[in-house]
Formats: sequence, structure tokens, C-alpha cells
Amino acid sequence: MRVIIKRKRNSFRNFNFGTTGNEQEMEPVVFDSYNILTREIASGLSTENVKTIKFIVREFGKGVLEKIISGADLLQLLEERSWLSAERVERLSELLQTIGRHDLDNKVQMYADSAISRNLSNHGYYGIYGMQINENYVETSMYKNIVDHLQRHNTVIMKGPPGTWKSQHAFKYAHYFSEEKSTDKSLIWRVDCNTDLNIFNSFSHLMNFLKIQCVNSKNRITESIEVMLSRALDALANDKYKESKHLFILLGFTSTSLPKETIQTLLQGMKEHTNIFVIATVSESLSSDFNPNVIEMRGMLEKEAIDFLHVPNTTSREKAKVLAKKLSYLPTGLLFARTFMQTTQISIELYLKNLETITNGTTDDSSTKACQLLIQRAETKMSREERKLLHYLPYMNTDNIPVLFLKYLLPRFLIDDSKNVLINNFLKTLRNHSLISIKGVDDSRVVAAHSFTLMILKSSETKEKKTEYLNTLLDFFVSYLDLDARLLEVIHRNVLFLDHAEAFLSNVDIEFESQSSDIKAKLCYLYTAIGITYRLYGNTELSAAVYLSKAKNTVYKSILGCNSFQCNKTENSYDTIEEYLNGSKALRKHCKDIFPKLLSNSNELSKMFINNFVENKCRSSRSISLLCKYSDIDIENVNNNQLSGVEVDHLRSKNLIMDAEHIAETFYIELLIRILYNESKNTWLVEMSKDEFSAGKRTLMKRLSSAYFPVTPESLTQHQLAHRLTYLLKKHMESVHMTSTQAIGPEVKQVRMFCPVFSPVTHRSGIMYMARSIFDDEKFPTLLDEAIRLLDNIDKGIEGKGFTEFGVVKRIGESSLFHSVMTDTLKMECYEKLAKAVQPEKKELLQKAIAIAKRLECQINDMTSWKALSGIHLKIAKLFIRTQTDENIKKAKYHYKKAYDREFESNNTRFTRFHQRAVIHYAECCIQFPKSDELTDARQILFDIKRRIGADALFEDEIKKIDYSLKQLLKNKKPVSTFIGDDDTITREDKGVQTVSSQDGYQKRFCQKTRDRLISDKKRVQSELQRIDMEIEEVEKELQKMNSFSDHK
Repeated sequence: MRVIIKRKRNSFRNFNFGTTGNEQEMEPVVFDSYNILTREIASGLSTENVKTIKFIVREFGKGVLEKIISGADLLQLLEERSWLSAERVERLSELLQTIGRHDLDNKVQMYADSAISRNLSNHGYYGIYGMQINENYVETSMYKNIVDHLQRHNTVIMKGPPGTWKSQHAFKYAHYFSEEKSTDKSLIWRVDCNTDLNIFNSFSHLMNFLKIQCVNSKNRITESIEVMLSRALDALANDKYKESKHLFILLGFTSTSLPKETIQTLLQGMKEHTNIFVIATVSESLSSDFNPNVIEMRGMLEKEAIDFLHVPNTTSREKAKVLAKKLSYLPTGLLFARTFMQTTQISIELYLKNLETITNGTTDDSSTKACQLLIQRAETKMSREERKLLHYLPYMNTDNIPVLFLKYLLPRFLIDDSKNVLINNFLKTLRNHSLISIKGVDDSRVVAAHSFTLMILKSSETKEKKTEYLNTLLDFFVSYLDLDARLLEVIHRNVLFLDHAEAFLSNVDIEFESQSSDIKAKLCYLYTAIGITYRLYGNTELSAAVYLSKAKNTVYKSILGCNSFQCNKTENSYDTIEEYLNGSKALRKHCKDIFPKLLSNSNELSKMFINNFVENKCRSSRSISLLCKYSDIDIENVNNNQLSGVEVDHLRSKNLIMDAEHIAETFYIELLIRILYNESKNTWLVEMSKDEFSAGKRTLMKRLSSAYFPVTPESLTQHQLAHRLTYLLKKHMESVHMTSTQAIGPEVKQVRMFCPVFSPVTHRSGIMYMARSIFDDEKFPTLLDEAIRLLDNIDKGIEGKGFTEFGVVKRIGESSLFHSVMTDTLKMECYEKLAKAVQPEKKELLQKAIAIAKRLECQINDMTSWKALSGIHLKIAKLFIRTQTDENIKKAKYHYKKAYDREFESNNTRFTRFHQRAVIHYAECCIQFPKSDELTDARQILFDIKRRIGADALFEDEIKKIDYSLKQLLKNKKPVSTFIGDDDTITREDKGVQTVSSQDGYQKRFCQKTRDRLISDKKRVQSELQRIDMEIEEVEKELQKMNSFSDHK
């Protein structure tokens, strides 16, 4: 990820679809969102705009530019010259800014905000890319011992204190292994073993990398780690990987991070495979069973240490011996000493005196003091803001710090040029003092800092300073991580900060001895944001459960001082939709009891916290656009999608933001609603993704879809709690005093009443739960009919209502595109289910559902930046397949395929159950209604996944059915005149006689050149053309019916 150009508003990011060291290069996917963007830009460019841009890019040559007439011609040229692609749009943005077309540039910005990097799922962190080596590293005798040991055995355990270069030696060997590996199939994988959650996350990413559909084992993290390890080892032993060598780097094993038995299982399981090599680093002894694999890490040899210090003469060599001994020959201490002497140009004698002075009267060892001397020296070269950045580093994921993240930490009043100067000087200073290593260029740089260095930096800080830094970082994460992660733009930003937010939280529990009300609220918010991000991330439900549970416990234990409501698993009978949504009498009483307590506890939050929360919150581009639209604020004055205090006051006068006291009193209520809502969804996913579900059983296809998986009692209870609290919050907000305001204009809506934005959300979600649960046959039709009426009336009486999230209006008096699409999708599903339940009215109800589906087809192309889009395509396809007309079967296949494509657009290449569900539905549809080209396409997709997936049997039945269908079609197929084969030969079929001739070389080159010229146009229009063709067919059929009726008349 990188910042490419300077902008007044959001930083513009360019996302490369590169590899991470393990990942094979794959062909880029051209997303629908890119097609839509290029069409809008091409049509929006005027003749004068095209002329100006042609002058700017005159380096392309006069002859080429003379042929450029329209905006479409220009964009095609930019694509041909590699100035523009789905992954690289920064140059287009620069051109649009240069010619003053900021309206079109904003469209590019929104596309970039929504684009997700191909390697975002693992940040390149777990592969070789994340294993950075300090540029002053040298191979020592200890490293040679490690290499020699691995020549004879496949496991080595490096045991020793900090500063012995354990991780540096491991990374050095990983790079050596990468160069010497036998095939491109070799895997190099890093596992941080300091906590069980970090181990779980690493193996979860490994499952995604190996494309193994495997998540949970009885919903416990420790057992899940063992299951994922077993699956990974099985995959590396199969035909695809068994001829290759693989390397696992296990960093920081401790007896407190995992039970002894689990550690033994991990090491023993890997050790048994001769093609898998393991390097583990520990600071304490493990089981005696592994003693033969342990190498005790020591410092350098005396000669190595003296050579490393680069002393100029014999006298200095004697002093170097003294210094090396004083530093216990530890590589890090020697590196600090050498760097200090080089940067200050002092002699070794004077350095020894300085070291002697600083170590007198302290218990710290000399290596620690050498590090402190170097850090102090580096700080003298830094500005105030740079020194702050330095002291933030120990609280991050120190091996993987993107420069983009450091830029976000700088004050927002700084312009981009100033930020670049500060960051460049900061990194240069740290690098010159051997405190960091850097990989990448410009804004794609990633920084790695040695944990030993930062441990010393952190230990030298006063308690007051630590608290100051932690408070600043807490405010930062609360500002930039969002709870509404439906937009790709938001989930993208959340994922970028995820690892660092988790690393920060591991420090908070230790450093914050007492927590004020404000800090409790911020931590609870951060737990919730991380949990929601993991829920939407794909195959990370257990991590989501951990953080959502922390958030809920914070509210119930720390704020309310009581236990959470317990689910009654036997109570599941409901006569009306209202009963289903609101839950049992006991549940409603629980909500009624805790609601006033949450109000009173929220009042303890300070006004400063609330104002900072509202002003500094980084919002999506859509949210900012809405606030500016309904006020007279110029969107160009809103920097980094954050509001100033003046702007907040102005928006309050327009009833677009609630008063601070009202936001404060409802803060915990809104937070708990989101916790319970997301916990409900996640509990359902956890239940669906249990290990037995992933075993490739015959029920797999049904279990893949939540449509076939009833809502669990626990999940339903959590949702009912969220819905009931939302209802009480809605009633409370109706009494909130509104500011008197005058309309800006007749077309601008005014807010006359506040309403929680979750009010329609919990209604919709509750109806979805009901529709996908198993009910008594007599009750189900009545409930569905009632649900449809509720959805029909869901937007009645909303004129003048401002739907708010934490006091900030997100929607005003009208149905947003997302809300209307989700409501229609759910209504369509209810009509379809009702058609199954009420046979006499089946045809009429199906027609209503299909009418909604056709309306959705026109709307969903405007939702390319929303994460829910894949599921909508699936539901439309599922409905069309029921009618089984030629037209609707074609549409069903189109939407099943689109659902699969959308998953790659929204989830990048992480293979999750959502991808799996879409591709199996597509294959089954092609099998049921066979056409040769579609069957071949489905088969190719399945094999592509099969080549990269551990569970090879997963698609066996589908592939066998496809092969059988293709054979049957071939038997019945009539001879055709010609076709071009894969080997560039032309086959002619005439009266049963087949002749093959080699293609002429000139013709081949001509065809290839033509193909290269047309392929970008093909990608751009193919999808749209298919949809338009279907619409044309539909219109023609309607015209035929009308003509037939007219003739009859």
C-alpha cells in the first residue's frame, strides 16, 4: 500500500497486486467498479479537456496523439502505455487535478478508497517480505552453527536472551532458503508465538494462503490451532507440495502463550515431515524432548566482535577487546557501539569513558546502556513531531510499520509536503543510527524495528510519558477504525490498522493501571471495531468472537456491574413477527432495566471526549458528502474526511449533529447495540464454520449458505437484545430537543427529529433471521406475510427524520440506496419463501419477487463499493433459477458468476466460504442447464481453485458432473465449419472429414496484435454487454406479446 500523490482531502492510495514471497503471480482482475469509473471519466471529459491532456502527455508522440479524439480514446491510450489499469489509477488522478477537473478526480478518489490490495489479507507480513534484516547484519559463527544443524536435522530451536540476533539469524536463513528452495511451490511462513491469538491469526492466514476451507474446532482457539496445523501439514504433504521444501519461523515461544502440550504438538507435527524445516526462537527451556534440537545462543567470538567494530589500529584493537567483553560480545550491543562511534566520530577510548559514566550506579547491562546512548544521539537529530513518532513505535507491530501509517500519526494540520519532509528525515535518522531497517520505496516503504531496541526505549520512559503516548494512540485508533464497515473504503482502512491496534491493546492492559470513564469507553469502542473488522474479514470468526466478547464484558462488568443476559435455548415459539423481533418477556425486562443504567453511566463521559470523538472521527467519503450536501459547507474544506470544531458547531445548528450531552448519554447504548448485533451475526457464522462443516461432506453445499442454516437460539437472543435496545433508544431520541433552523433552500431537507440509524437495520436483520429459520408450517406463511407488510411500511413517516450514528446524521428523510436495496432484497426473499408455502398463490407471489429482482438489477451496479453486493447477486440468481425460463436461467448464471467475481473484488484473493458458496452455486446451475461454453468456464474456475486448495475432494462431484455433461453435449453436437484450437491450429469439419493445417506465421502475429489492441475494450464492455443483451431479449419478448395481442384484437 502506498500514498502516490498529494491531495487536499484523503491520501490517495495505489494498490499493487504483487506477491508476498510465497504467493504466485496471478492475472489482475478487472473489476466492475473500474469499468464504471472509466466509463464515467471518458464521458465526462470535454473536447477541451482531451486537448489539454494530450498536450500534457505529448511525450507519447504526435502521430499517436493525432488519433485521439474522445475521452474513451484517451483512456485506452493510457491503458496501452501502462499509465492506467484497475490497480494503478494515480496518474489519471494527477492528470485530472492538473486540468482542474476535481469532480472527476473525486470519482477516482472514491474508487481508490474502495479498492482493496491483493495482498492486504496478509500484508506481506507472514511471508519472506516481512522478514527484514538490518543492513549491518553479518553472518557469525552462531549463524553457521544454525545452518550446519539444519543440514543434518530439519528443526533448530535457538535459545538465548534478547540481543543475540535470534530473529535476525532466522530471517537471514529464510532469505537463504528462498534463494536455494527447490521449486516455486516452497512455502516460507512466519508465526509469532508470543500469544495464542497471534498464533491463531498466523495459521488462519496460512489457511487462506493454502486455500483451505478450515476454521474452527469446537470454537476454541487452542484446538483450532492444532486443527489448522494438521490441515496445513496435510496440504504440504500432497502432490502439489510434497516435492518442495518448506520453512516455518516460530518466533518467541513461551510456556505462557500456549499449553506445553500444544507447543509439543506444533513442533513434533512439523518435525515429522522431512520436507518441512523449522526454526524456533525461545528465551526459556521447552520440553527436554527437544534438547537435541536446541542451540544455546551466545555472543560473537572475540575476533568477530573486534572485526565488527572496525577499529583502525593495534592500540584500538586492545581497547576493542575491552569494549567487546564489556558488551558481553552481544551483536546488538556491538552494533549500537559501532554506530554511535561512526555517527559522532569519537574514538573507542572516549566511547568507553562515556559508557563507563552512564553505567555507574545502575544495574543495567552495558548493551542496554549502549542502546540508550544511541537513541539519545538519534533524538538530537529529530524534530518534536519526529521524537513523538519514535516513542509511539514500541506500542505497534514493530516488524511491519507502513509509512502510510506513520503519516496518519502526524498532526492533521500539516500539509502533505511537510509530512513527507518529516517522515523522510525521521526514517533517515533512524536508519543512520542502525535502529530500523526499511523495505520498499517512497510511500510503499515498510519499516521494521528490532524489538530489543524498542524494549529499551520503552523501559527508559517515565510512567507519565507512557500514559501520554498510550492516550494519544488510543485516540488515534478510535478515530480511524470505524464500526460501520459495510463500505470497502472503511474495511480497507480498518484492516490496514488492525495488527497495530492489537499490538497497542496488548500494552494497554499492562500500562493502564486505573481506567477513567473516558478510557473505558474508548477501549470498548476499539474492541468493538476490531471485532467487527474480523467478522467481515473472512474466516476469522474466532478472532471476532474474542474482541466482541471483550467489548460486551466491558459494558456489562465495568459499566453496568452485572452479568449479560443468558439465552434460553428451549424457548422458540413465536406467533407474530413482533414477538420474534422483541423476544421473551424476560429479555424485554432485562433491556428495560439496563437502559436507564446505561444512560446514567454514559453521563459520566466528559464533554471533551465526546467533542473530540465527533470532530476527529475519520468518516467515509459518503458520510462527509452527505453532511456537506445538507449544509452550506464546501467539501473541499474538509481535510482528511475529518470535521473541525467550527464545522461541527455549524452542523449542530442545522440539526445534523446532536448536542454533546445527548451523544454522551446514549454512547454506551449505541455501542452495546452494535456489539450485540455483530456478536449475533458472528455467533451464527461460528456455528456454520465448525470443523465438521469443512470436511467435504455431501451436505456441504447446503451448509455453505446461511439460507439453509437456521439461526441458533444464542444468535437470535443477541439480536433480540440489540433490537429491543434500539427500540428504547428510538423512543428516547424522540424527546431530544431540536435546534430551530432555516432551510438553505427548497431542495435541501431539514432534520426535525433524530432516530437511531440501526432502527431499520435490526428490523431487516430480524426478518432475515425469521425467514431462514424453521417454523411450524401453519405459522410460517402468516409470519412471512406480516414481515412483508412490515417491510412495505418500514420507510413510512420518515420525512424529516435524521438517522444518526453516535449523534451524527447519516441519512435524512429518505431511503438510501443501500437501505432500499437491502430492504427489497429481503422482501424478494420473503415472497419467494411465501410462494413455496402458499401453493394456490405461488405464481402471483413469484411474479412479485421477480419484479423486485429486475428492479434490483438496475440498482446494484451503483453499489460496487459495498461489501454486501455478492450476497445480493446470489439471492437474485436463486430466484431466477426457480422459474426455469430460458431468459431467467441465463440471468441466474450471470448473477451466480457475478457473485463469485464480487467476492474477489471485495475480499481480494482470500478464499472464504463466500467464494466457495458462489462458485458451487454457479457450477450446479451450469450442470442443471448445460451449455458447452458455460460448463467449460465453470470447470476452469473449479480447477483453478482445486489447484490451490487443500481439500481436493471438495469439487470432485461437480467436476465429474461437468465432464459427463460435456461428453453428452459432444455426442449430440453437429459438425461446425471451423474452430481455432489451443495449439494455434485451425480445424475444419466438413461432411465428417477433419483436416488440420498450421496457422500462417503472419496471420498468427496479426491476430495476436489485434487481440492485444482489443482486449482492454473487451474487458470493459463484456460484462455490460451481457446484461444489455438480456434486457434487449426481454424487451423484444414483451413487444412480441404486445404485437400478438394487437393482431388478435
